[in-house]
Amino acid sequence: MASASGGAKPASSTAHAPVLPAGVLPSPVHPPRPGYEFNEVENRIIRDLGSKMSFVGLFMVGIGLCFAVMTIQRWSRYQEIEVGFLFLAMLFMVFGVWTHRAGRDFRLVVDSQGRDVAHLMAALSSLLKCYRLIYMLFFVGLIFAMILLAAAQVGGRG
Repeated sequence: MASASGGAKPASSTAHAPVLPAGVLPSPVHPPRPGYEFNEVENRIIRDLGSKMSFVGLFMVGIGLCFAVMTIQRWSRYQEIEVGFLFLAMLFMVFGVWTHRAGRDFRLVVDSQGRDVAHLMAALSSLLKCYRLIYMLFFVGLIFAMILLAAAQVGGRG
């Protein structure tokens, strides 16, 4: 309604949400679904995968650290930074961390109750990060290979 000054009347602050009887909760928009639980055979496979992935991830981090140490040693001796070793160090450490996290999340699928799908999705998300990076590296490598091939063809004709 309009007030005497012609403006809209502010909403009444006396309007309240409906009062529910004691002990009754409002129903959610989407009722929660029960979580999926893998069976014992599936859990064994998932646990084994998670354990192996965690170990491989930590091992990859270790390899990355070795490349980093080699880069530092080379720099301290020759005042040169070996870009290849530095790249490998970062690559191994990033893949190692993501692989270890995926393995941890796979093991959480087995160790948790009612959260299997959430942990599975977290593990798959970590794996997706790895494969996105691999995909990008291969794509960039393919582009460079095509450029080099084209340059060799053009250079060979001249």
